[in-house]
Formats: sequence, C-alpha cells, structure tokens
Amino acid sequence: MPICTQDNTAWTEPNVVTVDVPKGGQKVRIMKALGLADDRIPNVDEDTLFRYYEYLSANLSFPFAAYYPHPTNAREQNEFCCYVMELLDPVNHFGDEFDGIFCKTRKGKYELKLPLIELELPQGSPNCQLIEDFWYWFWNWR
Repeated sequence: MPICTQDNTAWTEPNVVTVDVPKGGQKVRIMKALGLADDRIPNVDEDTLFRYYEYLSANLSFPFAAYYPHPTNAREQNEFCCYVMELLDPVNHFGDEFDGIFCKTRKGKYELKLPLIELELPQGSPNCQLIEDFWYWFWNWR
C-alpha cells in the first residue's frame, strides 16, 4: 500500500546519494598510495596530498596522453589532446586541498600547468587505474 501525502499524491522514496567506500581492491590501492596500513581512508590535507604526489610520480608512466577539457566528439578528442610531462610537487608549486596536484602538460608548442583532477585519460591508458583511484580519493575525502 503506497503512502499518500495530504493532497493524496503517492509518496515516492527520496533520492539519496551516498558515497560508497571503496571495496577491497580500490581501498587497498588508495591506502598503499598513501603509505598507510590503517583501515580508514584519510581526508585530503597537505600531508596526504604530498604522499599521493610521491606515489603517483613514482608509478605513472610519463609522458602520457590526456584530454582537457573533456571531449564530447571525435573532433574534440584530437583538439583537446595534450601530454602530461610531469607532476608538480604540491609543496613547491600550487596545489592544495581544493585543486589537488598540478601537472605540466604540453599541447603543441604550448606548456600549461593544469590540475590533475581536470584531465581525462583515454580508455586503455596504462595510467587509468592510478588516476581513477586518485580522483576517487580526492573528490570524496576533501
């Protein structure tokens, strides 16, 4: 039997948005990236951001292709493609709990410093899992 409101309109369940805590693999990878053995994923702060920067710097394959901004069609994939040359140390460059880790990118003759969280990697990139884990942690624990 449906629950009705005062004007006799059927009540529907409210939409509840929840953040799933990473299961097994992803949580383990995030904890490894942060150098922690604890069971609780820590919030983004200066220290954890620097630890993630060190982990990604050591484990990403550079340079790698990425898109900025997100392409919506085949023409934009070519137009928005850039190459990530290196990550920028958040202690010595801009980088904080709001923007995360910045990277040096190259597009043709231009060099730009962009937040890593703003880039999208092509499907099949060997760096996808590392970047997706970072994005997940960064967006959900800041």
